[in-house]
Amino acid sequence: MQNSRIPSSPLSRASIDALATPAGNADVDLCFGELRLRLRSLPEDLLGRMRERYGPYVHEVDPVSDPALTIDAFREERPYFIEPPERSETNPVIIKCVESCVRFQSYVVAGWFDTESGLGRLAISTGDYDLPERGVENYLRCAVAWVAITRGGALVHAASSVRDGRGYLFYGESGAGKSTLSKSNRRGQVVSDDLSLLLDKPGEGLHLVGTPFRGTYEDGAPVLGMFPVAAGFRLIQDTDVKVESVARIVALAELVGNLPFVADSFPQRGDLFARVETTFAGVPLRRLHFRPDDSFWDAIDRVDL
Repeated sequence: MQNSRIPSSPLSRASIDALATPAGNADVDLCFGELRLRLRSLPEDLLGRMRERYGPYVHEVDPVSDPALTIDAFREERPYFIEPPERSETNPVIIKCVESCVRFQSYVVAGWFDTESGLGRLAISTGDYDLPERGVENYLRCAVAWVAITRGGALVHAASSVRDGRGYLFYGESGAGKSTLSKSNRRGQVVSDDLSLLLDKPGEGLHLVGTPFRGTYEDGAPVLGMFPVAAGFRLIQDTDVKVESVARIVALAELVGNLPFVADSFPQRGDLFARVETTFAGVPLRRLHFRPDDSFWDAIDRVDL
């Protein structure tokens, strides 16, 4: 049943476009591999906190570069876009996709972006129930997910690791063991234990890309760069350690269920499954049964991918 406190649809694009007061005067580029997002008119204090969190992914604006999205931030003189609850809840995010335009709404942030025009607008409210940087990050994750899928990539609810110069994806719903596997990983460099970005590198196939969306994993330095994807694995916690083959259509269905911000739009966007199928055409997809140690690498090494 729909919570009456939470709107069934995000704010209209027209209501966001009507805002006229910039949120601040700070501009910045965020770079994830070859994907660049440009944020304009951010408050200086918010940008400072983003610099601290995003570290090497934050760059000064490069006037000769062409960002995938240019997003202008505005101030909204209301406390919340979604009224906070009396009791703690999972942070609600409302998303609506119509053709190339995606609208987004959370407690203190609302906005839209258009993957075809490369433009977006972001409204930041005045309330303090949620941190504005957290709302902005969820908006950015949503934007990255949609830009990626339209460019032959994906943002996957997955742990990921780089070993011997190649990227490995370990996906599954919450509780599948992504953080457990990442903590146990001794032979690879962990990129993330939560969200993993994949982008197509023309002529070279699908690549794992370093981002600041690392989840709870805090060991090791942030991973920069792009790494060819060797394989993807649906995680299953088990006492046995093995790689299991499954029918390709089953593997793709399990993968589609782990595409946050995008998966709910599959019924309305008949093109999305075909996009995912094409994106992962050259990537082996298996199930990985694992224990909380890094013997999973031995199981992966034993199979012909």
